[in-house]
Amino acid sequence: MKSFSVATVAEKNKVFSDVAFVITLDIKVINPITKLLVEEIHLVRNNEDMNYMGNTYIATPFEIEFGSESGGVPEVSLTIPDYSRAIQARMQAYGGGVGFEVDMMIVNTGNLDQEPENIEWFEVITATASNYSTSWTLGTSNSLLSPFPKRRQYRDRCSWRFKSVECAYSGGASTCDLSLQGPNGCSSKSNEKNFGGFPGLGKGITYG
Repeated sequence: MKSFSVATVAEKNKVFSDVAFVITLDIKVINPITKLLVEEIHLVRNNEDMNYMGNTYIATPFEIEFGSESGGVPEVSLTIPDYSRAIQARMQAYGGGVGFEVDMMIVNTGNLDQEPENIEWFEVITATASNYSTSWTLGTSNSLLSPFPKRRQYRDRCSWRFKSVECAYSGGASTCDLSLQGPNGCSSKSNEKNFGGFPGLGKGITYG
């Protein structure tokens, strides 16, 4: 992993950025009952939308503040404008948003074919919504409490990023529904051997 941190880029590029590095969010909507991934929302703090690794990241001027309590695990405050209330709708449907997972990446816009410069993983630990804005507190993983294995294991959903090194797909498709047998999944692309899920798990079971 390279030496760029999300906090450093957030401080350097306060709202919009026309420099090479931008911050993206992969918001993973998690069903609090089944603990399964429902869908992903992709945002980028930039002045225009961005296509990256098979996903369209919507330009959004979200705000990030970094801090930690004395002796505590670092926390991140994330405020996202939500004029369509699309995020609030997901929060209302799935436990208020607590438990959603957020992958925060630094992406080099000068070379969108490469992996992110850095990535940090968070979980929403508190969530509020007011008018056209959502405010989340994100907790970083505590190394003493980290699950093992680190990678979350889904039976029916691929955990690789589409067209990443692990996915290894190099065909003409521009999107993937991250399923094995779905209409836009691995089988439809003849890429079953690189499926990042675990079909052998029992139905409804998730590990990690």
